Amino acid sequence: MIPPAKIFEIDLTQNRIKVEEYTEGMAGEHLAGFGFNIKTLFQRLTQTITPLDPANILMITRGLLTGTAAPASSRIHLSALSPLSGLIASSNVGGFFGSMLQTLDIMGLIITGKAPRPIYIRITSNGVDIEDADGLWGLDTRQTQTRLRSDLGDERAQVLCIGPAGENQVRFAGVLAGKDHAAGRTGLGAVFGSKNIKALVVQAEKVRPKMSEAAAKVVKHYIRNMKTNTGRFHDYATYGSSGDVLETNEWGLLGTRNYRLGQVPDALGIDGRGLQKFVFKKNACPRCPVHCKADIEIRDGDYKGFRGGRPEYETVMKMGPLCGLSDPRALLYLTNLCNILGLDTISTGGVIAFAMDLFDRGIITPDDTGGLILRWGDAAVIETLIRQIATCRGLGKILARGVRKAAEIFGKNAEDYAYHVKGVEIYGADPRGLMGTALSYAVSLRGGDFTSVYPIPEYRYTPEKAKREFGTDQVVNLTATEGKGGLVKKCMIVSMVIDSLGLCKVPTLAISANYDLVLESQLIKAITGLDLSTADLFFIGERLVNLEKLFNLRHGSDFHADNLPDLFVNQPLTEGPAKGLKVNLEPMVQDFYHCMGWDEKGIPTSDTLRRLGLEGKPELKKI
Repeated sequence: MIPPAKIFEIDLTQNRIKVEEYTEGMAGEHLAGFGFNIKTLFQRLTQTITPLDPANILMITRGLLTGTAAPASSRIHLSALSPLSGLIASSNVGGFFGSMLQTLDIMGLIITGKAPRPIYIRITSNGVDIEDADGLWGLDTRQTQTRLRSDLGDERAQVLCIGPAGENQVRFAGVLAGKDHAAGRTGLGAVFGSKNIKALVVQAEKVRPKMSEAAAKVVKHYIRNMKTNTGRFHDYATYGSSGDVLETNEWGLLGTRNYRLGQVPDALGIDGRGLQKFVFKKNACPRCPVHCKADIEIRDGDYKGFRGGRPEYETVMKMGPLCGLSDPRALLYLTNLCNILGLDTISTGGVIAFAMDLFDRGIITPDDTGGLILRWGDAAVIETLIRQIATCRGLGKILARGVRKAAEIFGKNAEDYAYHVKGVEIYGADPRGLMGTALSYAVSLRGGDFTSVYPIPEYRYTPEKAKREFGTDQVVNLTATEGKGGLVKKCMIVSMVIDSLGLCKVPTLAISANYDLVLESQLIKAITGLDLSTADLFFIGERLVNLEKLFNLRHGSDFHADNLPDLFVNQPLTEGPAKGLKVNLEPMVQDFYHCMGWDEKGIPTSDTLRRLGLEGKPELKKI
């Protein structure tokens, strides 16, 4: 039996709160986390609305294993209709917020409507209260957290909050949990701002999760596998995910100057190894043996005395090489500034690189930029643009809409250099030399994304293991298209399961590189008592992915959206190890559709819906 848990439904317009029970039957159907979110949004968001409308539904839900004795089980999942894409908004964050919810036997919150004034939501053992936040509005994310803990007299209170970017409804504003845990992607901070939500605060006593002897044995085995399976545990524990930057540069796929190039000469300085000299303290999420987070201090030169968090792999690539920036001190300062102001670092780097590219090509001029000279790698200009974006002033007012909308506003041929999928700025690795990653970007249901698919087997599996699991060893041939449809299908389903369990993908997938869900099935049984086989988990995950696809179809997506910018499909890289490579996308997309049981236009067939128990659902009539 899973422990009893509560779902709080908060109507901000009516100032009304009701409580529902999260049952074992619900867990068996969609686990929790993202699974519960997408099921609920699919059922309820059947009408046509705009993402910043009060009718949008904001969901914040912990995973089924979040806060339990399971290793690396800290994650919560935020979902809504995205202000950036108009499709699913989905973002995931670690830290201690989810564990606090679990301590209070709370599975999550469903938030509708709009408060008449700025508010924050306080969660304690006594329930949920809506509190005035007039005094918090206008503060950055660090100031907000400090003020709330001070006002509540509780330094252990966990805070989920937005900064000025969310208040100003920047379309890619993020939500911060702590100083550098960010639910950054798809603009959920703007949804907070549109509802006048400044923060959520959870207060609970620290409770060590209970663990049976059987559970302890499974947990020990899980951690042992994590530490030994691929040999990458040490690198992540030492350098964090930014330790992968150097490898991407060696492949010639480190997106540089808005993807004009694939390498930089000084990648070591911005890789986790080079950033190590700034680290003064290691950090970890609850019950995670990896400790991939770190506090940094700039001890000399520009920005001397600044303290913050070590940036992640994608943040380094998008805010660094993509913008032509190689100074590690400036990189550390500017990435943390994004967190302080509540901006998604990945989209922010994307829009700034886009603007610099347009300026360099003469498509925009000082007349368009308010006199700013946009030079590649100019840290002062990047800082100015970050602040303008967060406050929607100057050039930032246009860039705050994201590259897709900004390109429409600039006109001319600006859209040729706006690199996004479904309106969401793509990740930093150039896909022209990684066919599975390229397909992931194209078909990801939340837009230009890697982590919602996480196709790690493409470059971490052995040929023998790839042939066993996918029927072809070409899965690990980075430039081959064969087998990539099956790869992306399996990885997308597994990622959905991991997000619904509340596990972190760094230790479970990036380090362990296991996609069979055997250990996850054992963890669920040992910790919750739910007997879900690996086949059950794959079925649940596939069903949820199809619900996510149906949600997007309802909100206007179609097969044309499963694409990549022309640059990657028709223009090969001109130098470096990946010279001459481009993406042969369409055969892979059709292979993926076939593997998923979708027709040639990416629509789930009636046979697929019937097999997954989705046929005849009344919500399907709205598609």
